Amino acid sequence: MRKEKFNHGWVFHKGGGSSLEALAGGGTANEQPVTLPHDASVGMTRNPDEPNGSGNGFFREECYNYTKTFSLNPEDADKNIWLEFEGVYQNAFVYINGSYAGKCPYGYGNFYIDATRYVSFTEPNDIKVIVKNGVPSGRWYTGGGIYRDVNLMIADRLHLIPDGVQLATQEVEDGQAIIRVRSTIEYTGIGVRDIMLVTELMDADGNVVASDEMPITTEEHTKQTYQQKIYVENPSLWDEDHPYLYTYRTYIREGENAVDEEIGTFGIRTLQLDRKHGFRVNGKVVNLRGGCIHHDNGVTGTAEFPHAAEFRVKTLKEAGYNAIRSSHYPMSRRLLEACDKLGMYVMDEFADVWTTTKVDFDYGTHMAEWWEHDVSNLVRKDYNHPCVVLYSIGNEIPETGNKFDTQWGKKLADKIRELDDSRFVTNSLNLMLSIMDRLPKMMAAAGQGENAEVGEINS
Repeated sequence: MRKEKFNHGWVFHKGGGSSLEALAGGGTANEQPVTLPHDASVGMTRNPDEPNGSGNGFFREECYNYTKTFSLNPEDADKNIWLEFEGVYQNAFVYINGSYAGKCPYGYGNFYIDATRYVSFTEPNDIKVIVKNGVPSGRWYTGGGIYRDVNLMIADRLHLIPDGVQLATQEVEDGQAIIRVRSTIEYTGIGVRDIMLVTELMDADGNVVASDEMPITTEEHTKQTYQQKIYVENPSLWDEDHPYLYTYRTYIREGENAVDEEIGTFGIRTLQLDRKHGFRVNGKVVNLRGGCIHHDNGVTGTAEFPHAAEFRVKTLKEAGYNAIRSSHYPMSRRLLEACDKLGMYVMDEFADVWTTTKVDFDYGTHMAEWWEHDVSNLVRKDYNHPCVVLYSIGNEIPETGNKFDTQWGKKLADKIRELDDSRFVTNSLNLMLSIMDRLPKMMAAAGQGENAEVGEINS
């Protein structure tokens, strides 16, 4: 699969892209060229009367419109085409050549658009991304717009799906590591093809230290996951002090040709958690020292750049951190890469809310319909990053005090464990919020002393 940045040549203006707005000019008078990642909010004028107030830095959350014209190589006409959006805040609607191609409400999750049926290989293509923000939508500075990378992905009809190769350390013992590799192959063409699935693991010097080959017969219009095991002798283990990274290459070979491939980095390490030893990495007890960080980079806003992410992690490590928790939404790919490289443990958090909103237009308005999509993309994004040791399913969730809504916690935890059995799952609770709706009754009852009707408190 070819994956290339799709960040240049965009045109931006404020506006929600409605048909009535288009009749009135559509805000095109304010068009400006931009290069992604782009925080649309940080350059706006601050207003002390904004509904979000200081929580969002006195910036207004608005609706934004991004357009781009691009051409594809006619030689790729028989290929599959995707666009990956690593982060759009929020309620992103994607149109290709005037047709609706997909959307994603969650402002912090990555998502994919299958563009194959919408694009032309002989004429220029137009893409439009409309971002619709309600006010208020967050309890912190959210930023706005396409604030993380966009990637164009091109692959053969027979291909590894995006984020479709997952490596996990199963065991390290007697100088040998056993690595499980799961690869999902999709074939959108016709006929039957005989292929070889090959996985190679290279050390930091580029030497192949382990590999495996698996013969496969693929049938048309199928998607199937295959499992391999590779054995690494005398492995270099990843931890906070020695963040050693291997490079993996998984590819589909047909005859002498590599039809498709995925290349990435991976760290070999084991995780254990029990009440006697606590948390252990590679058999050694680790005390996590760190804190929560939001996704913005101060005065530059939420636009995510590799050097900014690496600078943050480096600075925190120098301050004594060995762990960070994403507040309170999935961490960017750039920040995960920096944590892998520099040796920083990560608790990656799913969301700040479930079905009960904390502000009027936050993720709680969509979570019940979109949680499986967003949890799946979170896990697929994180899977090969050794820095990720914990998933958090929520932050200060009030539903944990309700016997029916608390079942969301089980749904989320079960789904994550189904997708990733190599890490631990937690929920970041604030017990005060769990009883917030009953707190006035409890306080009133407490003030009544011996005559308090305790039975009414829990009604």
